[in-house]
Amino acid sequence: MTDWNDPARLVSWPNDDATGDEPETVTLREAVLAARRLSDRRTAWIITANGHILRPGEIEALVAELPPDV
Repeated sequence: MTDWNDPARLVSWPNDDATGDEPETVTLREAVLAARRLSDRRTAWIITANGHILRPGEIEALVAELPPDV
């Protein structure tokens, strides 16, 4: 079962945003939601609190798992 409140940080590549900053994320839920909003030119990666790196395919699976109240 996914704990949506676990700490996580979104990283995207390439980071061509004019500000050079990633969206600020604190929880896995926030990181997955922010990844879903990235443009097609950027690839999302999520780093969890224990150092596990979620790859794009894993993030897509989590997007599909998001509870309907988000």
